[in-house]
Amino acid sequence: MQHLSLLAFNKKKCEPFFDRLTELFYSHHHSDAQKPDEYERLLYMVKRPYDENMLDMVDEWMGLGPRGWKEETTREIKLALYAIKYPDTLLLDSFTEKARSDLTRLSSYLHFTHHTYAIWDEDTRKGLSKLGINIPATEVADPFIYGAYVSAIELLKDVAPFTCFLEHDVPRQRLFQAALASFGRED
Repeated sequence: MQHLSLLAFNKKKCEPFFDRLTELFYSHHHSDAQKPDEYERLLYMVKRPYDENMLDMVDEWMGLGPRGWKEETTREIKLALYAIKYPDTLLLDSFTEKARSDLTRLSSYLHFTHHTYAIWDEDTRKGLSKLGINIPATEVADPFIYGAYVSAIELLKDVAPFTCFLEHDVPRQRLFQAALASFGRED
């Protein structure tokens, strides 16, 4: 799956996106719905040792309801956050069904604990599709689909012109993911 994204890549098709990346980023990241000040505060508040309060803060920023997990599922997730190393996503394959049930939640935990993983977002997936990078839709944490998503955003970062890297307090993964989300919502 990850290689398919790379084989279908057309850098020329991305030029209009790259030309508007800053505008697209600001329109998404700095919207009221994204709560940019809270996001940037969380980048520095979520740190080791990870506890349930930190996960709650991420959930609150994401607008997600209570996890409703048993203690062992929460422990499984916290241990995985220590073990997983960017860009690997294969550890997700060993999760129990309950832990794998919400890719958006898991990807946001990975993002805030590592700052390198992209948050899974349907609009971002649509933005990638508009650039010719088709990532299948999924709700569960599929390591191959999420790995392709992460790799595709990493590829865009690698080929983007230097003008795309504006000075901002957010990780570059967030810069590109937010711009792609805005791009994906456009008709």
